Amino acid sequence: MNIDYIKKLIVKLGFAPQDGISGVFVKRYVAYDNYPIFVDFNEQKIEYAHQSIQQNKRIRLGDLTTSNFDKLENFVVLECIDRLLTKGYRPERLELEKKYPLGRNLKGKLDILIYNENDDFPFLMIECKTWGNEFVKESVKTLKDGGQIFSYYQQDRAAKFLCLYASHLDDKKIEYRNNIVLVEDSWHDLSSAKDIHDYWNKNFKENGIFEEYATPYDIKPKALTYGMLKNLREEDSGKIYNQIMEILRHNAISDKPNAFNKLLNLFVCKIIDENKNPDDELEFQWLESDTDESLQMRLNDLYKDGMWRFLEIRVIDHSEDDVTKALEGIDNAMQKQRLMDMFRDTRLKKALTLPLSRFWMRKLLS
Repeated sequence: MNIDYIKKLIVKLGFAPQDGISGVFVKRYVAYDNYPIFVDFNEQKIEYAHQSIQQNKRIRLGDLTTSNFDKLENFVVLECIDRLLTKGYRPERLELEKKYPLGRNLKGKLDILIYNENDDFPFLMIECKTWGNEFVKESVKTLKDGGQIFSYYQQDRAAKFLCLYASHLDDKKIEYRNNIVLVEDSWHDLSSAKDIHDYWNKNFKENGIFEEYATPYDIKPKALTYGMLKNLREEDSGKIYNQIMEILRHNAISDKPNAFNKLLNLFVCKIIDENKNPDDELEFQWLESDTDESLQMRLNDLYKDGMWRFLEIRVIDHSEDDVTKALEGIDNAMQKQRLMDMFRDTRLKKALTLPLSRFWMRKLLS
């Protein structure tokens, strides 16, 4: 365990040495009557529920597994708890290491459970992972078979949101990522975690809990805007390359030159889509209302605009709006719809179409 990293992290969070006690840091949350959390380097413990706090005002502890220095993941939990308290979730509405049965003689422990504001039904389940590979692996596993978080949800169906969370201290600032699953009412009628996962649209949301616009118990994910994007760093290039190669292998694509051309087409779409104001919604993303066809249509429009803007190459293509206007003079609704269907069918089979499954198309776009 890198003690120097931990000290830098907790200082960045606002922890300070406790008066008169060497090796102990504390942060007091003014909004909750100076509620304290202690980080003790002598005992290598994190104390979330000090005895000086009234029992019904404390953070609940199902177990002490994350209340020590044993794993770096425990400090992801600490950072997440700090972020939740800062956002406005009260200490007594939070529970660490909530235990759930996962099979014969087996028990799992959810890292963080947030209860509803006025009752003891679950509101939000959070599973924490360390930054990088562990977070990516669990996200992929969740997409594949539901992972840990769906197993916990199966035991506590009242939860409204599920979340995978990771954070780290990087260059004097704390970065975080969260992959959020919106629970649907129809899941309550499904019998198993597998059934629920099969029904899920495999679409993570990446905002709505901790952003400035978000308020406690009012999680509203928004589509990505240009202002939400982050600059690529040199160290990101290797990860992106590996993800692309994984997609090609998964889809058994052996024609690498053709695949490269398709990627270049997507780069054109991506670059032209970033010519926006900070609050403008991006088109290069999977939207909740999307179908495979509507996404492909947007990509075609972006590609056409980008080729003309950057290379002054006019792509022979028409948008759906162009065709709708051209069909305005036709009164026969069935004939108009037939012509529109023919246009869509032809357009979707043009060169930009990628031979990838919906799952991998989404992953590439993310």
